[in-house]
Amino acid sequence: MSNSLATGTQRGDAASLSDLAGAAKVGRNRAVDFYRAIAMLAVAFGHWMVIVAYRDSDGSTVTGNGLEFVPSFAYATWILQVMPLFFMVGGYASAASLDSKGMGGLDGGRASTSGARSTWIASRLARLLPPVAALAAFWLVALAAGAVTGTGALIGAGAVAAAIPLWFVANYTADIILAPHVLPWFRRSPLGTAAVGLGLFAFFEALHLLGPALLEPVGLGWVTKAAHVNWIIGWFLFQILGFAWRDGLLPTGRRLAVTAAALWALAIAVVAVGPWPVSMVHFPGLAFSPTHPPSLALLLFGSAQSATAIAAAPRITVWLERRANAWKAVVAANSMAMSVYLWHMTTGVITLAVFDLTGLLSISAFTATPGSLTWFLAKIPFVVVSMMLLGLALPRLARIERDALLSPKADWPDRGWVSTIGLLAGAIVVSVALKGWTAGNVGLLAGCLPVIIVADRALARIVGRS
Repeated sequence: MSNSLATGTQRGDAASLSDLAGAAKVGRNRAVDFYRAIAMLAVAFGHWMVIVAYRDSDGSTVTGNGLEFVPSFAYATWILQVMPLFFMVGGYASAASLDSKGMGGLDGGRASTSGARSTWIASRLARLLPPVAALAAFWLVALAAGAVTGTGALIGAGAVAAAIPLWFVANYTADIILAPHVLPWFRRSPLGTAAVGLGLFAFFEALHLLGPALLEPVGLGWVTKAAHVNWIIGWFLFQILGFAWRDGLLPTGRRLAVTAAALWALAIAVVAVGPWPVSMVHFPGLAFSPTHPPSLALLLFGSAQSATAIAAAPRITVWLERRANAWKAVVAANSMAMSVYLWHMTTGVITLAVFDLTGLLSISAFTATPGSLTWFLAKIPFVVVSMMLLGLALPRLARIERDALLSPKADWPDRGWVSTIGLLAGAIVVSVALKGWTAGNVGLLAGCLPVIIVADRALARIVGRS
């Protein structure tokens, strides 16, 4: 949620949902908040549903992704893959926030000073990092307990599984760094900025697709690794789409509906004739992953999804303006959205551990063929218990998130480029540490967790958050 809902709330005060809901400005695009909440809930549900876990005949615990076992599950990802939508609304929210600080104008405004940009970046990171640091602290303690009890390898595997959603935070950290620099460029030349972004994306996508065949025979296969730059460019293009929505540059009404339909047709066409899979999420074994790095297929799919959402936004906003309870629910969901996103895999891992220890993973329902009716029925208790554990933890977790959102922030110390470079370097270190956590190496993640915690506390000390 943007800071406008927090206006007037003082540090240490307890803001009720009614206070937060009532703080929304007249004319607020409430669909942005609605989409953010829906996106986080869809991710949690989707991840819980695709988990495959059971004990085989040898007594070994087998885990995996349902997409590896049931190819038809790929079609469900066209509903449950909502991260393009989240990045798009993130771009809208970032533009709105920069405008509120006088930093998004064509003349640069306050954005002409590195100190103002650094303060905005530090403020956004100070909101983003506390829930992440809390998760890192939990798993750091768990790993220490595992080392003492001799279960370190098992707990390490759980920590790796719990890190599956963290790629988003690593990417979003990069987007926060880029937003105050790119938005003024976009305002000066919307088409030019979009063209540069799309051109770079197309170049690295071609390198990703054609590079192995063209460069590896001449010993230059290592050059194809540069295609991973699209991890940054691909997702940031959805932020630029959010900038365009904020500025009213997109078609409206029937023209937008036709545009959305055309984009859906293109997305289907490239999947049908191109090398990309039907699945719009990554899972082990894919020859051409849609998201590792983002592909042309994902870009078209996400653009179609975003155009559809933008077309529906005016009606959703009106509905939320007329339904106070529905708006309160959206505000409540947004106040804990990051906590749900970050912790849903952790509660899923804990649930699996409980089911394993109690022998439930050995019963026929869990060993049934993935995708069968029996297998789906077995998912019900797993999802319910995961939701219950998350619900029990959310009051405390949401408080961390809300404190980070509502507490006032001090300006980032403006010592010229020295302090600016220091902030950017720190943000890059955090992003790399988050990616390291997701790499699957227990030793690496054990080193990355303290980095995230220390970075959060250092930022808190500098910007004045307690």
